[in-house]
Amino acid sequence: MSRLLNVRLSEEDHAKVRALRAEGVELSKFVRSAIRAEFERRSGRGKGRGNARERLAQIHARHPLPADAPFHGIDTADRRAVSRFIEDRLRRRGR
Repeated sequence: MSRLLNVRLSEEDHAKVRALRAEGVELSKFVRSAIRAEFERRSGRGKGRGNARERLAQIHARHPLPADAPFHGIDTADRRAVSRFIEDRLRRRGR
């Protein structure tokens, strides 16, 4: 079953819609495609999701470590080393 969606548009957006229609753009397909793309982007189920390494590279690019950040001498790709490091830190705090 199809559902109808009403959307309020500003005058500027309405003018754009008229121009798109004049060019033969099928707005219903356009809107469906935009809804699907946004849903996939937000839900993380899209094709552009990438692997963990790519995601971490994006995070590090957006949030780089400060130049004076301390180096703890552990391989952050080694989960056991990270686990030992965290356990040691927690033990030290408990003293």
